[in-house]
Amino acid sequence: MQTVAQGWLVFHITQSELWLGIVACAAGLPSLLLSPFAGVWVDRMSRRMLLILTQAAQMVLAFILAYLAFANAVQVWHVVALAILTGIVTAVDAPARQAFVRDMVGHENITSGIALNSMTFNAARIVGPAIAGIVLAKFGPAWCFFLNGVSFIAVLYMLGIMHVDSETFTVSQSSQLKLLREGVAFSRYHETILPLLLLSTTTCLFMVNLTTILPAFADLVLHSPVDGLSVLSTAQGVGAVLSAILMAILSRRMGRGNVVFMTMVMMGVSGFALAFSQTVALAAIFIAVFGFAMILFFITINTLIQSVVPDTFRGRVLSLYTLTFMGLSPFGALALGLVANSIGTSMSLAIYAVLNGVLGVWIMLHWPAVRKMA
Repeated sequence: MQTVAQGWLVFHITQSELWLGIVACAAGLPSLLLSPFAGVWVDRMSRRMLLILTQAAQMVLAFILAYLAFANAVQVWHVVALAILTGIVTAVDAPARQAFVRDMVGHENITSGIALNSMTFNAARIVGPAIAGIVLAKFGPAWCFFLNGVSFIAVLYMLGIMHVDSETFTVSQSSQLKLLREGVAFSRYHETILPLLLLSTTTCLFMVNLTTILPAFADLVLHSPVDGLSVLSTAQGVGAVLSAILMAILSRRMGRGNVVFMTMVMMGVSGFALAFSQTVALAAIFIAVFGFAMILFFITINTLIQSVVPDTFRGRVLSLYTLTFMGLSPFGALALGLVANSIGTSMSLAIYAVLNGVLGVWIMLHWPAVRKMA
């Protein structure tokens, strides 16, 4: 809800795709700087306690944005500043959440745990945008921000009553820089983790940013800034949930490495087709395919990384994975905003789709070991 409402609010204030990219970039800059160090903290501290702290901080930031919106005092620089603060918190929160899945379910159930986590996350992506569209139309964006803040109460309560016995930590007196270098070196020379991180980087620089510019696409191309955006966001969420449901079947029949290759191609084709869609219905079909492919891609990448990384490196490797989609992705969003301002929303989406497909296929061919992963 907050993501949809924030994108709508920024575009409503500025009428600029560039500002959508600037806000996304502001959220990603802290992750670019802090995520590698956050991985060291995740390996050395209680993930549950880290999550309690980060979730409480995000709740406060959501309430601040709600207050500004209720008071009709919100300006674009407020959104940028809060995005930076949220990015600082998320830089720690994201790798902690990824590693905490293993703590909750154990190594033997990690694949199912990641899939279930993704299903719940993407079920919210169906319900959230649908509610956000109604709330935006009837009451305005402030209520979306307020309801997001309220939702953290349930999260904090659940984290408070959890008793997790399987948390694993890297107990080391080494300096943070030394531990960070060890994590980077392990990832760099691993025959599958390196290409998996490169694939995630490529997709996050290009295809993930497609959703950043959806508010402008719904307004300028589809001429439906509120209802159209809600439909597209919901359709993407539907495709995402289907991918989580079908992941196990496809992985068994095709192998996870081949699933990664298939989804790379699907993202490129559906993203290119979406760029030239002129109706909400047609765009919804292509964004649903895109959502299916993108979430299946990231679930599979996450599962493959977590299945091969040792527990002693889990937090640091997952922080590098987090860096690819939270630290680097916003800079792709900023570039997309600049390109869209220059050559148009549709053409910029088409170019991004082609670049992602070409680079992704090259990585898969250059590191054939990924295709062979079961």
